[in-house]
Amino acid sequence: RRLAFDRNPAAIEQDGAEPYARIAQDGDDNRAEVRQRDGGNHYAEIGQTGDDNLAAILQRGNGANILSLLQSGNANQANILQSNDGTVYNAAVISQTGQANSLALVQDGQDNQASLMQNGDGNMMSATQTGDANRLAWTQDGNGLSDLQIQQSGGSTLQIQQTGAQGGGG
Repeated sequence: RRLAFDRNPAAIEQDGAEPYARIAQDGDDNRAEVRQRDGGNHYAEIGQTGDDNLAAILQRGNGANILSLLQSGNANQANILQSNDGTVYNAAVISQTGQANSLALVQDGQDNQASLMQNGDGNMMSATQTGDANRLAWTQDGNGLSDLQIQQSGGSTLQIQQTGAQGGGG
């Protein structure tokens, strides 16, 4: 008897004036990858809900880079690179909820913005905003919380809230 298992891989590569990518995954082995390069404005939305989660997003080119990422439970991981050499817009709204968590965001150039959140379990978050206006609002709530690495150069604004770790030490 064969068990049903949803692998959920997804990969999107887009070039051009207004690429828009939307990926939604629900459960099991989740993976998602979005590459948007060259051309105008880049838009990407990714949702993932349960199990092994992983999302890798690359947005670069000469227009706006806008991303909204939501992961919910289990192994979580997100790596995002937004690079902009043209008009005045980068953005990222990211959220992770439970279990292993790990988040790395790099925004390189132009107006930059980010709002990152993690909630429970493994945590670990790093963000780099290089050049131009920068902003960052950062929230982590509980458990591992480590890897507080933030680099900004440019206009810089920073707001961070971290709440205590839980779990056994030994």
